[in-house]
Amino acid sequence: MASELTARVTGALDAVTDPELDRSVVELGFARAAVDDAGRALVELRLPTFWCAANFAYLMAADARDAVAAVPGVRSVTVRLVDHFVADEVTASVNAGRSFDDTFPEQTDGAGLDALRRFFWVKAFTARQEVLLHRLLAEGRSDGDVCALRVGDLDTADPETGAYLERRVRLGISTAAEAPVAVHPNGQPIAVERLDSYLTRARMTRVCMEANGSLCGGLHATRYPRHEETTV
Repeated sequence: MASELTARVTGALDAVTDPELDRSVVELGFARAAVDDAGRALVELRLPTFWCAANFAYLMAADARDAVAAVPGVRSVTVRLVDHFVADEVTASVNAGRSFDDTFPEQTDGAGLDALRRFFWVKAFTARQEVLLHRLLAEGRSDGDVCALRVGDLDTADPETGAYLERRVRLGISTAAEAPVAVHPNGQPIAVERLDSYLTRARMTRVCMEANGSLCGGLHATRYPRHEETTV
């Protein structure tokens, strides 16, 4: 049934994050989807402001399309960015499978968006690790104890820990049982004597992301207090 497929599509879409905020586009209210009886999916993106960066909008639209297209039973996917200054360009480009560089050659050096995507992955990893390490310290461990911990010591059934490990995987950081928990984004262990300063900087990253998330959420709620259901 279309309703069951829509639920699976929404679940897949929920895994797509705003690259700057590391939060689900569904949770934030930025994206929603509908699927008809023929398996045709429509994803609609409504961002907090008309002027959200074109590269951010493209990343979310492209990620949404890839996530939904991978859902069994989906026959086709159309992504529609609305109420945005490059809505037509992003919508046409993503649905045609064109790159950001091809769509906006004047806004890129030809290197694509991989470096930008990795930059946001590093921020997401840093924020998630800061929360995890502070929790471990709050449980009574010393700095030395935390730096000595290995991935195999973590409770992988914990959702927060699972999300943290997913961010490690995205950066190519080992999640093997013997791998150290406290590491830099390049996978190198954090020295005991540097842990405190690392956590101070990491906390600043997390707080800024949370503040931006609150701001974007407020702007989006003000812009779209109510809007009609998405239909294919």
